[in-house]
Amino acid sequence: MIRLGIVGCGAVAEICHLPAGQLGREFRISALADTNISRATTLGEQYSVDYCTDDYHQIMKKIDGAIIALPHYLHAQVALEFLNQGVPVLVEKPLALTLAEAEKLVETAGSAATLLQAGYMYRFCRGARLVRQAIDEGWLGALRSFSLESGYLYNWPAASGFNFSTQQAGGGVLIDTGSHMLDLLLWWLGDVEDVEYRDDFEGGIESDCRLSLTHTSVAGTVQGEVTLSRLRQLSDTARIVGDRFTIEYDLSSADKVRIWPTCRAGEDLSFVAEYGAGVKQKLNHVYAEQLDAFAHAIASGTRPLVSGESVLPAVALIERCYKIRKPLELPWTPRVSPPPRALEI
Repeated sequence: MIRLGIVGCGAVAEICHLPAGQLGREFRISALADTNISRATTLGEQYSVDYCTDDYHQIMKKIDGAIIALPHYLHAQVALEFLNQGVPVLVEKPLALTLAEAEKLVETAGSAATLLQAGYMYRFCRGARLVRQAIDEGWLGALRSFSLESGYLYNWPAASGFNFSTQQAGGGVLIDTGSHMLDLLLWWLGDVEDVEYRDDFEGGIESDCRLSLTHTSVAGTVQGEVTLSRLRQLSDTARIVGDRFTIEYDLSSADKVRIWPTCRAGEDLSFVAEYGAGVKQKLNHVYAEQLDAFAHAIASGTRPLVSGESVLPAVALIERCYKIRKPLELPWTPRVSPPPRALEI
């Protein structure tokens, strides 16, 4: 069994990685590191982890791979230390706060011949894979448009407040939820040609944002909208419309996909097919698949299924959005009227 260590015992470790560790076929979680040693020890006892410490340097020689689950601003810094010691790493999203940091990680992994996997777990969801297959194999026909909405009243049981700090998180909903959502769209639809980005940033972190994107996909150029929110419950769906079929993925589920013939308004649908009505792929199973893939890549010396290099476009897109941000028009934002023109006599 491949021995994995978790660096950072926050909510994602407690809710996702540690429960997944009990389902893994090719790995076991054998070490935890967190500056809050009491929290690390408590979680270690709960999940039968052999070794707990408040200094992550102490686990480097005790593990075969590290899961970096720290606040965002520490991802690149700590991952580089492990890579330079020859320890493979899986870095939780976002891979890094900037494209330069992310590229440094990829470069270091290549130079050290050490494995770097990105923790973009949606790529292991059956539903997301089915959407990718539908596009790649031309089921939908030429693509017409797409839309994606992901939003809820923020209730993540964070163990620290880093997600509300620009310096520690790098931003708000875009770099958090958006890391997953934009990576999915890039994985499905190809490179982004053009983007317009608006959010409610007022000097802190954004809670609502909207993107207008133009992608170049295997099925041609396609335009669409992305809406993300920490303040509103949105539909949590990704819909891609082709000239033959429309496919919709439920983002709150790992495997629920609906597909139906694209038709004009007012026409009855001849059928709606649903995928995922059988055995459900739960969140801990998705994370277990992700960690099994990481362990398998370590054991076999093969390229990871979600390489660091493959998520660079998502990191670059988020950085680009923050640079070109415009104000998001909101219902309560006062409209500034132009000054009245002077009357000419």
